[in-house]
Amino acid sequence: MFRVLIPPVSFALLGFFLYTQRQELASLPGYFRLVNTPNAVLLGILELAVLLLIAQSNRLVYRSIGVKSRLLDQFQLSLASAAIERLLPSGGTAAISSYILLARNRGITAVNSMKMSATTFVLGYAQIVPLLFVPLIFLGKSGLSVHQSLWIVAISGGFVLLVGAISIMLGSAYFINRLQKWIWVSRRPRLLHALSAAHQHVRFSWRHRRQLLLPLLLLWAIYPLRVTSLSVCFAALQVPVSISTVWIGYSLTILVSFLTFLPTTLGVFELSMVGTFVLLKIPADAATAVTLLYRIFTYWLPFPIGFIAWWNLRRGGVDSQ
Repeated sequence: MFRVLIPPVSFALLGFFLYTQRQELASLPGYFRLVNTPNAVLLGILELAVLLLIAQSNRLVYRSIGVKSRLLDQFQLSLASAAIERLLPSGGTAAISSYILLARNRGITAVNSMKMSATTFVLGYAQIVPLLFVPLIFLGKSGLSVHQSLWIVAISGGFVLLVGAISIMLGSAYFINRLQKWIWVSRRPRLLHALSAAHQHVRFSWRHRRQLLLPLLLLWAIYPLRVTSLSVCFAALQVPVSISTVWIGYSLTILVSFLTFLPTTLGVFELSMVGTFVLLKIPADAATAVTLLYRIFTYWLPFPIGFIAWWNLRRGGVDSQ
């Protein structure tokens, strides 16, 4: 029920923001008329490069559990699951389910796909570690006040502690055993199963940390591409901004989105990004225009292409591995 409510609540929040800022946002059409074909092509290429990195990372995770898979298959699976995620209210759950079903057409068992999905979930939180420190690196060049700088330090430092604490607790057999003995937890079989599975996946990731290092590095390589996309958006809309401001804005947006545990939900991400860039002294109309242009390519571009990939995977047979 909660997952069904997420999209309308997110849209309501986004709509409320647009309504309250309607006078400042009246100049949005003028911004979008500045976008030219080379800008659009470059943004599309950057997004496809990101999807290729994700596909190769997934392929290497499969290899760590003894499953061979082609890069083209993983690329199509990434596109198709991304399209499903954007179409259905359940979001990530629907994407994982569709990924597992489509992967069977490529000779990958559901068990192996579930192992891969769980491992990439763990990597997803390890993936944000560099972003915890990026705001601190560029803080001196941002021109923020002492009060604003302290808030950024608190957010980044808090995430360092949060990610570290969650990883240590989930990897600790003692903690999991004690937690499972609590009456409130012991009466909920699904929660017990989720805790046990999380513990196993964290331990698996730690035991295979050498094999998973390269997939993690590929995921980290996504961030420079994302920041480049944002820089292209700022340049296309003729909004002057420094690269340090873009790095800080993107990093804090991802951190705030992960804090809500809804990192890709439509509405939550947009509000996080607009609010962050306004905090960094970007005008509200310019921040909104950049955010919308960025999301057109990073959120909606996989949608039409993903359905082509989905159709191809549905009609395709099992490939030899």
